[in-house]
Parts: sequence; structure tokens; C-alpha cells
Amino acid sequence: MNIIKKQLDSINVFEICGRMDVTGSQKVHDVIVPAIPDGGKIIINMSRCDYVASSGLRILLVIAKQSAIQGCKTVLVGVQPMVWDVIMMTGFEDVLESYSTQEDALSAIGMEKQS
Repeated sequence: MNIIKKQLDSINVFEICGRMDVTGSQKVHDVIVPAIPDGGKIIINMSRCDYVASSGLRILLVIAKQSAIQGCKTVLVGVQPMVWDVIMMTGFEDVLESYSTQEDALSAIGMEKQS
């Protein structure tokens, strides 16, 4: 599990690379939750994450809840079909906002595509 953090203006972008199993999920929690900015914006790029265990779903929900508490807009991008199937089966698609591309996510959270 590797998490790459990038900054696009005031938006934190986290790319999750690997599996969100028990160990990977804890790492995601430890990196992203403390980085949730009050009133900020976060994109979690999951295009290189091909597995999410129940512990991973729980962490995604924790991130969504903590973001809401802090007034932070947090969205997922590039969720793999098998991972999205798990999200759908659990009914979390209404809680976890997701976009196909980073450009779509940037547009949705209020930043125009960079030229």
C-alpha cells in the first residue's frame, strides 16, 4: 500500500495505490483523516486500488463523516468497477460521491481544469 499526496491549488489529492485490506485501510486512515482541512477539498484517487475490504469501506465512511463534520468536500475518483460493486452492494454510493476522472471531480468541487 502506497499513498501519494499531491496539492492542486488548495485541493489535497490522495492517490491510493494497492489494496485497502486491514493493513492498507489503517494506513489510509492514518494519512488522510489528519489531513482533512476545515472547509477544504479532497480528492481520493482510487484508480490504482483494486480491492477494498470491509475495513476499507469503514475507513472511507469515516473519511466522509469527518469531512462532513469539518465542512470539507471529499470525493472519490477512478473507482475500479469491482470496488464500486462492493460500494453499491453495501448501499454506500449515496454517501461516497464518485467521479470517473479527476477533471470531472475538479469541476464538481469547484475548480476549473488547468490548461
